[in-house]
Amino acid sequence: MNKKRTLSIRIQLLLMSILPVMIIGIVLLIVIASKLRSGMMDQALDGLMASAEMFREQIAITDMDLTTNQLEDECKATTGYDFTRFEGDTRASTSVIKADGTRPIGTQASAEVIEAVLKRGERFTSEKTDVAGKEYCVAYTPIKDASGNIIGMAFAGKPTAEMNATISKSITSIVLIGVGIIIVTIVIVFFLANKLVAAVISINNVINRLAAGEFEKSEDTVERGDELGEMMNSSNALIDVLTGVINDVKNIAGTLREKATDLSDTSTHLSDTSDGISSAVQDMASGAIEQTESIEKMTQNVDNLSQAIRTVAEDAESLAASAADMSTAAEESASALEQLSNNMNSMEQAVEEISSTMKDTNTAVKNVNEKVDGINNIASQTNLLALNASIEAARAGEAGRGFAVVAEEIGSLATESSQTADEIRNEMAHLLAQAEKASAKAEEVGNIGNNVIQVLGETVEKINALMDGVNSTVDGVNNISALTEECDASKVVIVDAISSLSAISEEYAASTEETSASMQEVNANINTLAGSAEELMNVAHKLDEDLEFFKL
Repeated sequence: MNKKRTLSIRIQLLLMSILPVMIIGIVLLIVIASKLRSGMMDQALDGLMASAEMFREQIAITDMDLTTNQLEDECKATTGYDFTRFEGDTRASTSVIKADGTRPIGTQASAEVIEAVLKRGERFTSEKTDVAGKEYCVAYTPIKDASGNIIGMAFAGKPTAEMNATISKSITSIVLIGVGIIIVTIVIVFFLANKLVAAVISINNVINRLAAGEFEKSEDTVERGDELGEMMNSSNALIDVLTGVINDVKNIAGTLREKATDLSDTSTHLSDTSDGISSAVQDMASGAIEQTESIEKMTQNVDNLSQAIRTVAEDAESLAASAADMSTAAEESASALEQLSNNMNSMEQAVEEISSTMKDTNTAVKNVNEKVDGINNIASQTNLLALNASIEAARAGEAGRGFAVVAEEIGSLATESSQTADEIRNEMAHLLAQAEKASAKAEEVGNIGNNVIQVLGETVEKINALMDGVNSTVDGVNNISALTEECDASKVVIVDAISSLSAISEEYAASTEETSASMQEVNANINTLAGSAEELMNVAHKLDEDLEFFKL
């Protein structure tokens, strides 16, 4: 059975204890950080407002030149905030310095500020207000004259990025303190969970050893006064009880195994003896039945033998007549084959003469070819002489013209002689090829004739041997005819003896069949007893195997 894999008890305990602490701590830290930021921002804005009102009071009582920005710079150096004095909605003096190093003197406040402060006479604070192109946390308060009329504004502010950095630093410190508290809590919970898990593991080890058949007690968590200590004490008590029970069962199993072994050996020996007796009786019965059947078959075979003897006698007479005719025919065949062998010898001599003649013809053809080659050489030389004569006649001019005609005719005759010699050579080559073929055929015919002569000689020898065998066959047939008459006389005595033996065998077979049936019944009972003994032995072995699981 496949078990679904789950987390260990240590991890489960840690998750049940640490995870809620972590979740609650993280949620509290997030809430506290959010509230702290909001409260700290409110406090910062209140501080800016107080600084703006202080700056407004300083404007009323100072004897400094208000157009020199000196008052604003001194207040910034003291508080770290930027200050601005507005005349109406326009900046008249300020400590704010832009990115290019100038002060935004003469610029106006935003419409939102003008509406709230100058028109409604209210104080104004904001986390994000654009001041000279940069976001500021600001506080504006109206400046009034002696009559209570609003004549300007006092501004105190700090860049939003710097304000957020200051607040974030404070919140980070508080969060780190909270994280430290959570870590201390987790360490304490982890220590307690490990102590609890160690006790559970100790109990689980005892149970695992018990499941593996090892009866080994443990004193690890016995001293605990809680439920885990009680579980360990109960497990040790169970081990003591099981040890006694298993020892008693092992003793009983050993006695059962010995008795079962004795019973199995006795039944096996008895079964083997019974099987041997039953097998012997069965073999005797089978032998008696087979003997009876053999006697019956023997009787039938004797009858068949008698009939066969008569048939052999008749066939022997016919065979003797046929053998005489065969001897006569063999003698005639031998005479004919000897005459054929003589004819083949004559033919072989004729073929040899033809082959010799063809060889002489080939030699003559080769000689003619040599003569033709000589004619060709003469024609070539004649043609060359004719050419030389034509050249000399041409040199001689008119006097050699007749000689040139003769040289030309001689050249023509030489050419015709060469052509005729070539034709003779071709014909002689064809004649030589035909002669060589005829010579090869003559040799082939000679070889065939030699084979035929050899086969005829062997055939004559075999026919002579056949004639000797035929004569021996005739003598044997005559002997068979005499022996068949003696076999027919002995048959009657054999049949009487077989009939008596058949009756005795039938009585013996009936007795052995009855004995075999009784032994089979006894054997069946013994086999049943042996099967019961074997089952008892199997039960004893199975009990031993099961008890081997317990390691005492």
